[in-house]
Parts: sequence; structure tokens; C-alpha cells
Amino acid sequence: MHIDDRENVELERLQTETRKLGAERLKFLAEEAKLKRETVLYPLVVGAGVLTALATGLGLFLKF
Repeated sequence: MHIDDRENVELERLQTETRKLGAERLKFLAEEAKLKRETVLYPLVVGAGVLTALATGLGLFLKF
């Protein structure tokens, strides 16, 4: 192999690694956004579940 060939192979390897790291970064950013959304929505879902359970309990109590 010539020196130019080695340099080209090394450059290609570095470019591939750069693309891989960029894709991983985007993946982590998407995961971060998902976790932030879940952190905000989780209390709302739990609250809705509690209200539903209370309404069901009250409804059953009033029927008897």
C-alpha cells in the first residue's frame, strides 16, 4: 500500500466514525426529549387514574 492509500483508508475510517457518532448523538437527543415528555405527563396520567378510581368508587357507593 502506498502512503496515499493508507491516508485515504484512515480518512474513510474517521468519516465513518464521525457519521456513527452523529447518529448516536441524534439518538440520545431523541431519548432525552422522550424522557422529558414522560416526566411531565406521568403525574397527569396518575392523577387521571386516581380521579377515575374515585369516581368509580363513588358511583358504586351511591348505587348501594
